[in-house]
Amino acid sequence: MYYKVNPRWIEKEKIWKVDIRKNKVRKTFSSSVPRSEGKKIVRQKAIAWLEGDDNSKNVRFSEVYPKFLQFYYEKCGNNTSYRRYVSFGNNHLIPALGKYPVGSITLDQWQHCISKAKPQDGRTKELSKKTLGAIRECISAFMKWAKPRKYIDEDLSAELFIPKCATVKGKDILQMDDIERWFSDPTGLWYEKALMFQLLVGFRPGEVLGLQRSDYDHKKHIITVNRAINNQGEVTPGKNKNAHRSILVDGIALRLLEEQLERTGDLRSEWIFCGKLGQKPSPRKYYQTMTKIAEARDLPHVSPYCLRHTFLSMVEGYLPSRAMKAVFGHSEATDSHALYGNHTVDGELVGITERLKVTPLYERLSKIE
Repeated sequence: MYYKVNPRWIEKEKIWKVDIRKNKVRKTFSSSVPRSEGKKIVRQKAIAWLEGDDNSKNVRFSEVYPKFLQFYYEKCGNNTSYRRYVSFGNNHLIPALGKYPVGSITLDQWQHCISKAKPQDGRTKELSKKTLGAIRECISAFMKWAKPRKYIDEDLSAELFIPKCATVKGKDILQMDDIERWFSDPTGLWYEKALMFQLLVGFRPGEVLGLQRSDYDHKKHIITVNRAINNQGEVTPGKNKNAHRSILVDGIALRLLEEQLERTGDLRSEWIFCGKLGQKPSPRKYYQTMTKIAEARDLPHVSPYCLRHTFLSMVEGYLPSRAMKAVFGHSEATDSHALYGNHTVDGELVGITERLKVTPLYERLSKIE
């Protein structure tokens, strides 16, 4: 857009000067730099203000935050962080700060969004330290975006803190008695074998749902994680670069896998743990199945992800740390391909499987017929 801005030279004051008005606000810009250079400087300042750069701080937070979300979505897509930012914005930030000009929000107001944040589900009285940290990370991401766009003068995220009294929640897991009761009397629900298999191999829920028939070597009984299905039902490459890994399946885990393949053979599905009609697995129904099993077998109400934590608690101490990182597909740098890559020496996989057989998890479940 072209703006008609014509600074004039004030000989008495020895400055270039221009008076302009926007939205009933009048402002003066000046420069003491002589000749055309000074005139150019004044004109640039005035145009910047007319275009809104200097007025951005007066925009309400409720109008600015959606712009941040749009930017993040265009850059990173509908990932976990984006969904968190949407949730925290709607539930914690906009209700507290939405009516204020974004440039006037104080450090104490930002901190209040963390210190006084309350759960929205009504099931718990307070948010965990981990969740409060995620809210702080959300505010930090917003500030890093807002400062160069002149919505705020300073990035205050380094000053934000998590209250010392914040609750540190432990990871929920099933106990061995719970597991034995479940495996001794399965419910027969559609995704139950997938949940049982996940408990026995320690995969993430999305990794189990993302398994395809082509990922399984029937002769060697080796299964490879090549993808995952997220909570939105989207197929993704997995959580991190180390998420792609292989394990040797044996014992009760192998039996469950072979039974599932036989059960769904007529559906001609590419997915191992497919839907009832052979379609892509449903994360929502997978979670619902875990809830139904807990109610039917009097188990603690845990999420499918907690089955991964249960596996970890049962095998910790039986595997060396290098193998643990590789088995779990952690993001830490590991020599995972030396153990589980496509060019793996079969003997190493067998060694790991033999170690798993003597864990409480495998040892006690192997006695269940």
